[in-house]
Amino acid sequence: MYNYSMMPFVGPDIEQAIRHTFLLTFLHNAYPIALFFGMIASIGFALYRPSRRSILLFLGLSLLLAHFEYVKHVVEPLLLQTQVTLTTDTPRWKFIWITEKLITKIVPFMLLASGASATMLSTLFTRRNVQKKYPVV
Repeated sequence: MYNYSMMPFVGPDIEQAIRHTFLLTFLHNAYPIALFFGMIASIGFALYRPSRRSILLFLGLSLLLAHFEYVKHVVEPLLLQTQVTLTTDTPRWKFIWITEKLITKIVPFMLLASGASATMLSTLFTRRNVQKKYPVV
């Protein structure tokens, strides 16, 4: 009888656990993986045929990846570290509120907006180049 297992030296329960680990890791990080491969493709295209479009696409995708990682991993530790650093004998509540809004709302919004706008601008450059090449009569 033939063993259809992908890993013949591992039991079926361990194989299933390994498969689930890889699947859940991929599903958990699908968005940054797609952004990373998009960045690699845009760098390759920029090296093959340099243009504003490819540089803007790379910049936009890298800003979107930075937004994702900032929101997911950086916001809470940075906020806690900043609040501990800014704590004095007489707390300045307005200053603490401003820094909290800056770290949790303004920086993520700016990263997202600039990444999305750079990516959209790169697609507009593509559309404009296609219209120059093939004008609509």
